Amino acid sequence: MDEAKRKQFIARLSRAYQDQILTMFKEQCQRVGTKFVETTPDKLGETILAAIEDWGNGKIVFPSTPEVDEYKLKELFEQDAANNGGTRTYFQWDPAKGREECISNTANADIGITFPYCGIAETATVVQASGEESGRAISLLPTTHIAVLYTDTINPRMTQTMEHLAERYHNDPANFPTNICLISGPSRTADIELVTVDGAHGPIQVTYVLVNR
Repeated sequence: MDEAKRKQFIARLSRAYQDQILTMFKEQCQRVGTKFVETTPDKLGETILAAIEDWGNGKIVFPSTPEVDEYKLKELFEQDAANNGGTRTYFQWDPAKGREECISNTANADIGITFPYCGIAETATVVQASGEESGRAISLLPTTHIAVLYTDTINPRMTQTMEHLAERYHNDPANFPTNICLISGPSRTADIELVTVDGAHGPIQVTYVLVNR
C-alpha cells in the first residue's frame, strides 16, 4: 500500500471511529433527557436562535469566549434584539462589568449558552471550564442550558477525557480554569427519600448544539 492510500485508509478508520463515538453520545442524550441538534459552523448562529425559540425565548446570557467573536454571535444577538419586539433579550457575561452584575443578570436569565471544552460519549457529558470569560453561573443558574459542542472533541470515556485535560493544562498552566464542571444533562436528584426532583442543582432543560466541522 502506497503512502497516499495508507493515509486515506487511516482517515476512513478515524471517521468511522468518530461516528461511533457520536452515535453513543446521542444514545446517552436520549437516555438522560437531553435534546440535541446537529449543525455546521456556517449555520451555528441560526441553530442557536432556533434552540432558544424551542425553549420559549426569554432572557439569554452568553459568554465572552473566542467562539462568540469567531461566529459573530454578539452582533447576531444585537440584531435579533433590535427586531424581535422584546421576545428575546441578551446579556453578555463580561468581567469588566463586575462579578455582582454578571451573577445578578445570570440568575435572572432564562437560558445560558456555553462552549464546553469537550464531551464524554458514555454519559452524554459536557466538560465545562469556568473562568473570567465564562463564569460557571451561566451553566447552573438559568432554567435552560444550551451547550455548543464540536463533535470532534467528544471522547469515548472519562479516561481519555482526563488524559486530554491533563495534556492541555500541563502545556498551558497559566490558563488553568477556576473550576471544571462535568454536566450530564438536566439537573436531577433523588437524594431525599429517593424522590426524584428536577432542577435541584442546575437547569431542568438542556440542549446540546453538536457542531460538525
